Amino acid sequence: MLTDEQKGQFETLGCIVLKDFLPLDQVARYRDAFEDTLTKANDGPWDKAPTRHQVLPFFKFAPEVYNHLLDDQRVGEVLADLLDEDYTFTVSEAIKHWNGTGWHHDSVAAEHHTHLKILVFLDQTRIDTGCLYVIPGSQFTPYRERMEEHGPSILQLGPNVPGAYAIETDPGDVIVFNVKCYHGAFPDGMRRGLYLNFMGKPQNEADEDYIWNVGSRGGWYTSELWENPTPQRASMLKFWEDRRDAA
Repeated sequence: MLTDEQKGQFETLGCIVLKDFLPLDQVARYRDAFEDTLTKANDGPWDKAPTRHQVLPFFKFAPEVYNHLLDDQRVGEVLADLLDEDYTFTVSEAIKHWNGTGWHHDSVAAEHHTHLKILVFLDQTRIDTGCLYVIPGSQFTPYRERMEEHGPSILQLGPNVPGAYAIETDPGDVIVFNVKCYHGAFPDGMRRGLYLNFMGKPQNEADEDYIWNVGSRGGWYTSELWENPTPQRASMLKFWEDRRDAA
């Protein structure tokens, strides 16, 4: 699925963009169900977070719509290219933003272990409407630690951080990024996104504990994930089943 150039870009820069990856009719189904699913997840209209709504896990509230992304063969091929065959799914997210986020990174796995997100924006994103920015290469520990050491003087520059890259997208595009990589959104602007979290095959017990601790909190592995699973979805859930059965 991915070229050697794309694989190299992900390893070096921490992200890749797959243009026109999903058919527009598929994206339309996700978009049409998005607001109702958010409301269902919240047991009513959103009234507690006027600038940011987030649901984890999200797919459990409309598995007949969103589990299709986990079953998409092209998604599986991308993951196999970047994480090898024995990758693990951890959690689905949905976020609706009206504001920027500032620079941040997500959880930090071991240096040799990759935790990535597949991001599907349901709306067009541009520099002036809150598209995703990344700081390429900041997934590497020395770079990331230097960013944190000098954070007040560098990260507060927002989109003007030297080397920051703005990723403008249209519906159907997919962003894949290493969650160790610093990312953010500037300025304010409404955008809706689906975020799928995956991790590579654990190499040791510490890696296994990391996957277990990240994936098991908050009841993220729900029964809906096992509804009519394809072989691909069953494979990405195998780590959880094995670890749960052994617990």
